[in-house]
Amino acid sequence: MNAFDRFAQLWTDYLEGELDEQGLAELRQLMAEDPQRVTLAADMFQTHRLLALAVDESKSRQDQFVREAMSRLPDNQDAFVRRVMSNMESDPTALATPPKRNAFRTKAAAFGIAAAIMLAAVTAFYFGNPTQPQIAHDTTAQPIGSAIAAADVRLASNSNAKFFGELSPPVGAVLAGERDYVLMSGMIEVAFPTGASAILEGPAVFRVMSDECLALDVGSCSVHAPDGAEGFRVETPATRVVDRGTRFSVNVSETSETEVQVIEGAADIYDIDDDGEPMPDRDPTIRMTDGDAQKFSRGQAFAGGAIPFDASRYRSRLPDRIIAYETTTAAEDGGAENLTGVTLQRGGRVVTVPVEDLIPIRVASFKATEPGPLFVSTGQTLPDGRIVTSSDRSLVTGAINPGGSREPLTTDPVLSGPSATPGMAIQFASPVENGPGPDVVFFDLQTFSNPPDGDAFHVSPLRFREGLRSHSIRVYDLTMESPNARDLTAFYIHQFAQPVDSIADLQTQECFPNGKVLKFRGLAVGIDLSDLGYADGQRVDGLFIQDAMDDRHHVDPVFIGGLPAMAAASGETP
Repeated sequence: MNAFDRFAQLWTDYLEGELDEQGLAELRQLMAEDPQRVTLAADMFQTHRLLALAVDESKSRQDQFVREAMSRLPDNQDAFVRRVMSNMESDPTALATPPKRNAFRTKAAAFGIAAAIMLAAVTAFYFGNPTQPQIAHDTTAQPIGSAIAAADVRLASNSNAKFFGELSPPVGAVLAGERDYVLMSGMIEVAFPTGASAILEGPAVFRVMSDECLALDVGSCSVHAPDGAEGFRVETPATRVVDRGTRFSVNVSETSETEVQVIEGAADIYDIDDDGEPMPDRDPTIRMTDGDAQKFSRGQAFAGGAIPFDASRYRSRLPDRIIAYETTTAAEDGGAENLTGVTLQRGGRVVTVPVEDLIPIRVASFKATEPGPLFVSTGQTLPDGRIVTSSDRSLVTGAINPGGSREPLTTDPVLSGPSATPGMAIQFASPVENGPGPDVVFFDLQTFSNPPDGDAFHVSPLRFREGLRSHSIRVYDLTMESPNARDLTAFYIHQFAQPVDSIADLQTQECFPNGKVLKFRGLAVGIDLSDLGYADGQRVDGLFIQDAMDDRHHVDPVFIGGLPAMAAASGETP
């Protein structure tokens, strides 16, 4: 391992909290030997910071390391800024022209990274030393270089995507050109007007550079470039990957190592200079074809190192999931009320199922071990047959907050009597067939003080046998941050003074309504019966729902419905 690789390994270990005292001493020595390694450390720290990979170590070690890093920077901020600006001023086109298509190491990007690292270091250093002078910031300063929008590069689809510091753009939105997007988790598909598409999986940092170019700083992407989209390229800190009619995957590590795997067709790999352009004095390409897998690194002779081919690294589509839903609108406040249809992906096909085609349920057992809010309704008074509201189409009615268990069931739930299992049993009006993707839709109501990913719950068979198991759901398809999660109409919450041990208790115990509550959203998740061990085509007549008891919030199942068999659902291939 050369000095560059050793430094990158030690610095990454430090940021991830895995560096011991001996390693820390070696890292200090390497930084002292070469000032350029301070700049590299700053670049890598910014990537880790954006991806939330930096750990919160002890304050004494943090302060000690920050002081040492500060000692290797210029004596004051003005000198530091002047040094960076002098580099920019030596190139009179830096401010007058847009950056080159590859923006990994442009001077504007270098200034942004340096300023961010300087701000982080100065903040940590000076906040811990109140006697130091405060630094003034020019709040009117504009970013160097403006984002240049590509003509029509759009977010085509989204699966639980979370972005750093912002909500996900809605599906169909045009993505700004040459702007950093930091995908913390989840997956997205980006569609280019040439016909190419790229699926990115978080954590990843990427930019749209043009109608036929994606820049990937770190993370994974899978590219499909059909006929007519030849020449589409992915630019990484180490390479330029140019499509020659193919499907390929690219993975970029935090140290900029780039792995390329060609699934179908061919791709050309170019070495690049600091401006992201092919090196004129190097062999121009390495041609990769079906089944090839290689790793490339900067700072070494340009050559690919063979790695094991792994076709599973390529994502041909986003996961099956609920994509959106439609409802009626309440006249009083414009909020969503009654479900009218669900759009979801099943087996790679996007289908829209009207609510009339969903298989309704009835609640067969209910036990809540704690008193509290156990019903929601649109009126102050519950109907005589309270439990029937769990079978209607409203997203703001029904029995909520069933009991649960930290550990999911491994044996049949008890549905009645003193030893009844905490939770809620449901029976489908007709059996649900296990098909591709989600087989059951599950809606939960949630407010902004609740877990943003939805209330975690376990779903179990009513009758266990060999091969069957419980399945825990902790992240919904449509979360509080999802653009397609609807704001619900106001509703009443009905409080129970005693625990509820049965449906009879739920029907007859005295309860009283609170005032109308607002600011709730309808979250949704699909339940795949295969996750419970059911075979393809097997029919299921009921399920058992339990809260996961992982926090003080309980699941609120306001609508559950079975999906019809695929042959009965109308849809289109995405």
